Amino acid sequence: MLKKIAMFSLILLISCRENETTQRSNEEPKAFEETSIEIGRFRKGGDLVEDLYQELVDKSPELKALENELSELNPRDTTNLFYTYDQKSDDYYNSVESHINGIRDSVMKQKMINLITKSQDKYVTQKADIENLVNTINKKRSEITNYHTALKIILTIPLIEEYQKQHLPKKSPFEKVIERENQALEKTKSVTPKY
Repeated sequence: MLKKIAMFSLILLISCRENETTQRSNEEPKAFEETSIEIGRFRKGGDLVEDLYQELVDKSPELKALENELSELNPRDTTNLFYTYDQKSDDYYNSVESHINGIRDSVMKQKMINLITKSQDKYVTQKADIENLVNTINKKRSEITNYHTALKIILTIPLIEEYQKQHLPKKSPFEKVIERENQALEKTKSVTPKY
């Protein structure tokens, strides 16, 4: 069901993208502004995909609603209930193992090993249904994350392509630099003694 909702949301948002793109064509995203701090040759800036996507979210009620829904969907609270429960059992069985290793009577030690093995097997069976549900939750969460990432990429591609089209530098400054370099090279060659 979640997969169908995610697919429907993705299709809806992509179809709305063209209308949003034409509306935004006159205003350039703030994420493209040169506000980053230059440190030597390295720029310290944010994640451009996230920055562009956030600007889209700020302008789109559909995206805002999706982001709100995704932020409210927090399966960790539920899965952590199981992980805490399961950890207590693991801690107990690990502790039992060290206690059993302290038993010097080999017959009693084997009886304790058999007893604890039966208990562990019973526990594995007892927790299996909940563990499967937790695994399903984790798989769905991963699937949602994948679609969410795809959505961000799909919606921000037109923005970067428009930026690329609008801001491609003209060739002339580069050609002038090459021309000046050629002149400097020739001048340098002319004053270099023969060797």
